[in-house]
Amino acid sequence: MRVARLSFFIAAAAVAWPCLAVAAPAAPPVGAATLKSAVEGAWSRSTALSTLIARQDETAAARASARSWIAGSPTLGLSQRADRGASLRDQRESEVSVAAPLWLPGQRSAREAAAARSTEEVSAQLRQARLEIAGEVRTRLWEAAAAREALAEKEDHLHHMEDLSSDVDRRVTAGDLARSDGLLAQQEVLAAQVDVALARTRAAEALARYRVLTGIADLPPLEPESLVHAVLPANARLTAARATELRAQAGLRLAEATRSAAPSVAISVRREHERNLGEPTNSIALAVQIPLGSEARNRPAETLARTQIAAAAAEAAQAEALVESDSALAQEQLRNAEAALASATRRAAAMHEHTALIEKAFRLGERPLVEVLRSNALTHEADVAVRQQRVALGLAHAQVNQARGILP
Repeated sequence: MRVARLSFFIAAAAVAWPCLAVAAPAAPPVGAATLKSAVEGAWSRSTALSTLIARQDETAAARASARSWIAGSPTLGLSQRADRGASLRDQRESEVSVAAPLWLPGQRSAREAAAARSTEEVSAQLRQARLEIAGEVRTRLWEAAAAREALAEKEDHLHHMEDLSSDVDRRVTAGDLARSDGLLAQQEVLAAQVDVALARTRAAEALARYRVLTGIADLPPLEPESLVHAVLPANARLTAARATELRAQAGLRLAEATRSAAPSVAISVRREHERNLGEPTNSIALAVQIPLGSEARNRPAETLARTQIAAAAAEAAQAEALVESDSALAQEQLRNAEAALASATRRAAAMHEHTALIEKAFRLGERPLVEVLRSNALTHEADVAVRQQRVALGLAHAQVNQARGILP
């Protein structure tokens, strides 16, 4: 009875399992590495992040200062006077004053505009820095991918040479081949082992550089990035250059609006007490100080602002030219990579067919071992080319997106 019941449960599970598999597809592993997570990791470890965040705090403080109704910090004054000589008046004076600088006409709005342009510049620089980090991650990622693919091909070649060497050893033992053929096959195996060791070192170095940059141990799936063909926003590099130019122009307007120091207004309360008088007397005073400015005083600041505008304009023009050049070059590299992969794939297919024919002829005793080894070497070279061109195609996709300012 128990056996029958157990058989029923097994049969029911066998029927229900495919349905459960369809209803609940396998979820991706939690915490799997992606290009986006790699960029996030590199961004969090970037030294530029803390610097730009500090600059954000600086610009926020500048905007708060520009919104104030006074041009600077107010000052508090206290004074006390008293007779100390032979006078019989016994006079004492106490005074309390408060003074504050005021904005010149147009200066407050110019300072607010300069602070706003500085905030926009820092935001643009944050996007540019993030794009640069993404470009570095893309480069390190595909460097590590190329090294790993090279290692995989070297290991495949080693396994193939080991199988061939075993076959040659059996035929040498059987007397079908000379001892020299066995030694030749053995040295090819040893050479392949050396290549594997070197490839492992290069793969470990490339992966270490990727880990130091991103803080992530594993590479994401090595699939070429999807190319976006829709209308794109302006490249972050170009946006940052233009924001710097706008900030420099706002700095010139601020320098022109600040051709003299800010005027100050002071209000004071004085209390006078004299022995001959009954009650102490109080008085209130209002004072205004207006500095006299000149063009000569402010000329260095205005000249510096114009110099910054010229430099920012030149950098913006250069950034625009570089963005256009990088985009055109990336498109050309993508076309070349696609053509190279197609050619390498056809070459590898032809070499595999050629090697299969040579090995068949070798087993029949119609071709020498040297021809087999040479054909294997060429086939191995063709397979390496295919793997490397696949990596090059993935890198070309990444470079196109990078040149167009696309973040993962």
